[in-house]
Amino acid sequence: MCYTFLYRSSKKKEKKMKTLKLLGKRVELDQCPVLMEYSPEENFLDKWQVMLGNWEYSDGWLIGTEPGNQGGILFSRESYDEDIIFSFTAKTVLPATRDVNALFCAHWDKDIDYLGNAYIIGLNGWYDHKSGIERSPETGLRCLNDAYRYTPGSEVRITTGIIKDHLFLYADDTLVTELIDPHYISGGHVGFSPYCTKLAIKDIKVQKAVYTPIRQSYNPEF
Repeated sequence: MCYTFLYRSSKKKEKKMKTLKLLGKRVELDQCPVLMEYSPEENFLDKWQVMLGNWEYSDGWLIGTEPGNQGGILFSRESYDEDIIFSFTAKTVLPATRDVNALFCAHWDKDIDYLGNAYIIGLNGWYDHKSGIERSPETGLRCLNDAYRYTPGSEVRITTGIIKDHLFLYADDTLVTELIDPHYISGGHVGFSPYCTKLAIKDIKVQKAVYTPIRQSYNPEF
């Protein structure tokens, strides 16, 4: 089940988002315990492991580059078993314009030496500058749209994650999409995946997802 939300605020809010309003759920971010908070520094390999691509630290950012037609993948060394909210600030490094991608519930397939089970979220991807969520390996489970357009080179605050079978993706204060996976992945690493592009990442946070169920219903409008 896939829910795509086409509304985009015309004025970007400067304050960080405090509340996630999802289908049947309300998440107050300040009530979600912090599992990991990380600002990039030179010894980033203490917290992260390079699986593919080229990664370096530069002036407060993690810089990931992948020149091939694949994902340049960085994994957190820690794995998270609980439902999580994963947030970070990202930008493309111009002239790169596309695939602001991240991963969660991610696992490495040693047999093929590539990404195994994982959720991939992205902005300006899927060949036609689409945004959304898909499941790896390719199973046909994805939810994409071209209503949200990321401005290349600009900073964007991405908030994503999973609550049981319920996945979501925010860009700044815009809810880009929600996706229900009836056969959802449990647990795994978080990370990033510039796909044939160059990205910069900072201000990374992983929180345990705590939510309040909301009963929603309609009343007649006539």
